[in-house]
Amino acid sequence: MVIYIISDGKKGHLSQTRGLAEALLERAREVRPNLQHSCHEVPINGKSWFAKLFYKGKDLDLPRPHLILCAGHSTHLAALSLARHLRCLCMVCMKPSLPARLFNLCIMPRHDVPEGGVPTARMFLTNGAINCIKPRPDVEKKETLVLIGGPSKEFKWEAEHVLTQLTTIASKSTSSIVLTTSRRTPADFVQDVTTACPNIRVEPVEQTGPTWVADHLASAREVWVTQDSVSMVYEALSSGAPVGIIEMPRKGNPHKDKPSRVVRGLQMLISDGGTTTFTEWARTGKIVQPKSVLNEAGRAAEYILNTFPQLLP
Repeated sequence: MVIYIISDGKKGHLSQTRGLAEALLERAREVRPNLQHSCHEVPINGKSWFAKLFYKGKDLDLPRPHLILCAGHSTHLAALSLARHLRCLCMVCMKPSLPARLFNLCIMPRHDVPEGGVPTARMFLTNGAINCIKPRPDVEKKETLVLIGGPSKEFKWEAEHVLTQLTTIASKSTSSIVLTTSRRTPADFVQDVTTACPNIRVEPVEQTGPTWVADHLASAREVWVTQDSVSMVYEALSSGAPVGIIEMPRKGNPHKDKPSRVVRGLQMLISDGGTTTFTEWARTGKIVQPKSVLNEAGRAAEYILNTFPQLLP
């Protein structure tokens, strides 16, 4: 099986398409070990919408694909055009901005379906966005990992509120704690947390490499993630570690305003017992153990190969 990923270069979008492609190829090698299986990324950055609309991949020197994957609104036109030209399947890893019927399948988070909405036959719903994280049972679980976000559309950033929770977590932890920030974290927070919690080792995002989070998730006994960083919550759950939520206040009036899809997704996780809020942990002293490891890439891959048998003739 040959897969093309139409890429806009954005890390979050590539995490979804690469995660799904890896799961598909892993399964394909098990089922058809004698065939050649490969994945190729096709960047479309800088192309005009007109060029994407009629994109035929004439500049590509690659084997003919069986499947084209894309994520990111700017990739839709190019992916559909190339799939039509090469007569292969085309699937999108998100709620598309174009009609879902144009794609063979839309692999999308369940919180992207409007409340009361009914998924169509061309939708496969996942718990959060697909990612590349996998459990690493061979790695010793020796540390507590803390992932800090920052101001967002849905949540306010209140440094003192976050620091209060971190201080409590640090005082009760029986393992070493390592914390990293994100591009959205205010610049002065690193000094604030270093002063307030001297027993937390801080490695700012600027000092980390591309595999830092994945490497530390592999060795984490438990993970704490700020409430705004929903994609990191799902990555942490995919590692198999128990996950706690560092709470942040919502913008607007949480009692009157309708929750956004991001907030709704996190509420679903909490109500399903997949994660533990700081408030609940402080009350019980326990962080819930995941009932099962989140493996949405594998689940989606299994569905795709069962639904589209032409991918593995």
